[in-house]
Amino acid sequence: MEAAQSIILDLGTSSVRCGFSGEDLPRSIFPSKLPKEKEGREVMKLLGRMEGIDGGVESVDVGGKEVGLGEVMERGEIKNWDLLTPLLEHTFTTHLDLSTESLSHPILISEPPLADKDSREKLTEIMFEVFKVQGVCFCNSSVLSLFASGRTRGMVVECGSGKTHAVPIFEGFSLPHAILNLPAAGQDVTEYLQKNIKDKLGYNVVKDMKHSLANCLPVTGPNALLSKVEYSLPDGTPISIDGVYTSSCCDLLFNPDDYGIDNVDGGIGEMVGKCMGMVDKDVRLDMERNVVVAGGTTMIDGFTERLKEEILKSEGMEDCAQLNVIPDKTGREPGYNSQRKHAAWIGGSIMASLDTFSSIQITKQDYEDSGANGEYKKLVHRKAVM
Repeated sequence: MEAAQSIILDLGTSSVRCGFSGEDLPRSIFPSKLPKEKEGREVMKLLGRMEGIDGGVESVDVGGKEVGLGEVMERGEIKNWDLLTPLLEHTFTTHLDLSTESLSHPILISEPPLADKDSREKLTEIMFEVFKVQGVCFCNSSVLSLFASGRTRGMVVECGSGKTHAVPIFEGFSLPHAILNLPAAGQDVTEYLQKNIKDKLGYNVVKDMKHSLANCLPVTGPNALLSKVEYSLPDGTPISIDGVYTSSCCDLLFNPDDYGIDNVDGGIGEMVGKCMGMVDKDVRLDMERNVVVAGGTTMIDGFTERLKEEILKSEGMEDCAQLNVIPDKTGREPGYNSQRKHAAWIGGSIMASLDTFSSIQITKQDYEDSGANGEYKKLVHRKAVM
């Protein structure tokens, strides 16, 4: 492993993606949830159970002892700072095989659009003070996702586990005044399914069921609504699921008000339409021709087709003949189509491989020179790719 390689870290609501610059895919993906106590973490590591934590439980039985679990992230933001350092240590040692006494690598960290500045400053301190990294760079996850698709201009619709964003980007930088978000995403779809299916199943099982069976029905025209769908549990037991729920579970993302989710900007399609109306007319055509979807929830069957229909229904978009949602059903971008659930991480891997990457880092020397008087805080915000 060359020292020049950068660590790429994507801290998501439900999972962590990590690896090194220049690699095609994350080296490891694992839950961003872990035991609250150090003893519980050590025992579960020894038993190899850290990677199979069920996202819907608050504790697990380990050798007859109840071990409490804690969420590090909530809706894309760091929720539990006390658990963050153990999660990072687990990431570096177990998944990247590195010594945490002194990491001889710079690190690129993807962060959500309109990320909290205080969190960015605190995470910078942890990286330099605790893990002794060589440099830190923060990048907007939507910018990275667009980069992964081979573009620097476009409208990114990012829908992962905790939150959905519509982010217009021009020449590699987001337009903050026109960023909108929906406080719902994949975990809400999973919870809807878990609540409505008759079989009481674990969160992770229902999550797998969602990716296997869920589909977004079109707004108009024929649909593929089935009365029953078959699913095999992990132990091989077959069960039947009411097809109404697997076909309607994604509706909450497009019609949140119908499901008790308050959002002044409406569902995803309406959000994108509003974003289009908020950008300058000189760049709007680039946005309309390059609506790029990213995140694991967008992998659900029929998502991009339903999104396009919903956008064209929104105010001011009815006659938009040049609207192009990527990837489309013609499959012109098969590489991006199959890997868009990792788009932010892949974009980070590409960006950190560029010769210009060093210019957007805050280095260890920068931090040491300005850390005492807090000047590094201004620098880390100025260099962040937002």
